[in-house]
Amino acid sequence: MLSKKKKLLYFYTAESPFVEKDILIFSKQFEVIPFHFNLYQKKQMAFILIRQVFFLVRHILFSQVLVCQFAGLHAWLPILFSRMFFKHSIIVAGGTDCVSFPSIGYGNFSNPRNARLTRFCFRKCSLILPVHQSLVLYDYTYQDKDFPKQGIKYFIPELKTPIRVVYNGYDSHYWSRGGVEKQKASFFTVLGHVNSRFTLQLKGIDLFLETAKAFPEAHFTIVGGAGLQLENQPPNLKLISNIWGTDLVKVFAQQQFYVQLSMSEGFPNALSEAMLCECVPVVSKVGGMPDIVGECGYILKIKNKELLFELINTALKDEKLHQKGICSRERVSELYKFENRERGIEKAINELLEGKL
Repeated sequence: MLSKKKKLLYFYTAESPFVEKDILIFSKQFEVIPFHFNLYQKKQMAFILIRQVFFLVRHILFSQVLVCQFAGLHAWLPILFSRMFFKHSIIVAGGTDCVSFPSIGYGNFSNPRNARLTRFCFRKCSLILPVHQSLVLYDYTYQDKDFPKQGIKYFIPELKTPIRVVYNGYDSHYWSRGGVEKQKASFFTVLGHVNSRFTLQLKGIDLFLETAKAFPEAHFTIVGGAGLQLENQPPNLKLISNIWGTDLVKVFAQQQFYVQLSMSEGFPNALSEAMLCECVPVVSKVGGMPDIVGECGYILKIKNKELLFELINTALKDEKLHQKGICSRERVSELYKFENRERGIEKAINELLEGKL
């Protein structure tokens, strides 16, 4: 007779392929019971917190591990309950919970209340699993309006919680160009959610728009930008709705360049997925992006549109773009396999359960 799996409680704030993949990984070892804490429903927050209390009371005694996707308000009660009932707790740190950018009001540590909640979560959980080492601590040089360093240990220097970096992982068979012909001089970026006041500056849409204006002969697309109201939108800029799955693969396969000019990133999935589809990356020097790109693309070292235009000019004149596209695919395929993330998470959890951390 097969032994019954132990329960794992999983807390997340938004539906995404990333969440689905991690739940799939945890499901191999545990019976996963998810809880969706929708941070965007501000008026429902008290009700959501009450629901979370009842969820925890119902399941905590029979669970072995609690996992929170990011630190913050949604993770506060799970971490508190895990301490009270002597359960293991894990935070998968992904980006916004590790940084502070007061100039645009972004990052948990830029808000006093969120900062307190985030510090509590990171200090009291059993294990932190960041998706890249830059989320732990790194020198920030892309622009000078915010802190010169970013990362959990910069904002919580006294932190003692064990940390294990586990990179994101991807299915290179699913994300593939598949022989589709690339549209020449085509640039695109993925915006995602546009319901935050800081989104456009955070994701570098301001620079993307300026680049579209400066290169009228090229083609520019913002995936997830259909709801944007942009002043003086150039005719060569297309705004389309968010798309998922195979529809997104088709868009990636057709585009020549993927652009990610964010002010802050951890380990962006869209960048890696685009590279697997042989898109040549053009990224800002923030977070894990320079590591992901390596020598396969172009890196904007500081936020400056003139330097960006020079970079785009160089990219358009590059006679080895095809090789760079192949390089991009091979790099992500080799370094960031889905199986690697699976093994990394499994190893970290087993060490935690065996008391080796």
